[in-house]
Amino acid sequence: MSEAGALTGHWSARLLGGGALVVLGAAMAAWAAWSALQAPPAPYEQSIAPAAALGDLPGTTLERVEVRATGEKRVIAAGLVTHDGGRRVVPLSWSNDVTEPVFFADLNLADSVRVLAAIREHVGLDAIVLAWWDMSRRIRAVAARKAPLDDPLARGLLIPAAWSGEAGRILQRQQAFWGAGAVEEDAEAFELFLDALLMDEAHGAAALRAIAKGKETYIVLRLADVWRLAATRPSFLQIAYKDFAAADVHGAMKAARLWLQENGVVGGYAVEPRGAATRLHYLTRAQDSQILLARLLPFSTSNPLTLENFELVYQHKDCWIYRLKPPP
Repeated sequence: MSEAGALTGHWSARLLGGGALVVLGAAMAAWAAWSALQAPPAPYEQSIAPAAALGDLPGTTLERVEVRATGEKRVIAAGLVTHDGGRRVVPLSWSNDVTEPVFFADLNLADSVRVLAAIREHVGLDAIVLAWWDMSRRIRAVAARKAPLDDPLARGLLIPAAWSGEAGRILQRQQAFWGAGAVEEDAEAFELFLDALLMDEAHGAAALRAIAKGKETYIVLRLADVWRLAATRPSFLQIAYKDFAAADVHGAMKAARLWLQENGVVGGYAVEPRGAATRLHYLTRAQDSQILLARLLPFSTSNPLTLENFELVYQHKDCWIYRLKPPP
């Protein structure tokens, strides 16, 4: 073969190879598009629409978020939201009509307004309030106090076990909705807050003081936050629940203690009345009872009066507000 023929053959092979890559790329794109079309539908449908103004929140523009199982008319979870000055959605109430929470734990609007009023009463204008990102938004929007934490990742959204197979896709969709408007710097500060909640009391208090940069500081927590922290950091915190049907809380507690003993549960536990039943929230490992979050919430292994760095200033149902004491 001549040199010219060899050169022609070489470039023909290169062109054929390039053509093959183009064909392969097109085939992969087509496969991706086909796979997307074949992906199972989301297990739920979500809608948002304007809602009527309420006396509890005069002058606040409200919308109603509704979640339905795909193909069903029944609403399985719903809540009232507003918006802050930016694009951020501010959840004000939430109600679940299924056993497990869908994205958020139940939050009664009247209870929410009552807690926000207490924050206005107990927290000065120059103080800092540290709380989960959705509570922080409520504090800023309604209580008009400084609550700097937020999270573009909307961490701590609760996914029912029945949807666990689609958890990644669901979280991505919900994070885009609830995290919109928060900036990347918010994620870094919120990460430090989560770290502090997993420490022991002394180290956690020091970490919270660092976040607040020396300003007077308050901490607002709900019982649901322990589930959200466990969902966000499952390697560091593990929790489970069991419901007990009983006509009164005392009867449910007797049954719950017997169950805990029979099943060898060594971690702390907290009880939550739920209509005609009582829900037992229990930590599955003994060491988890010592983290700051568990110490600040009403678990059997905690006592607000024994805390050295925190002073309880207000409590209503599942919400607890502490003042962070200055360093000794």
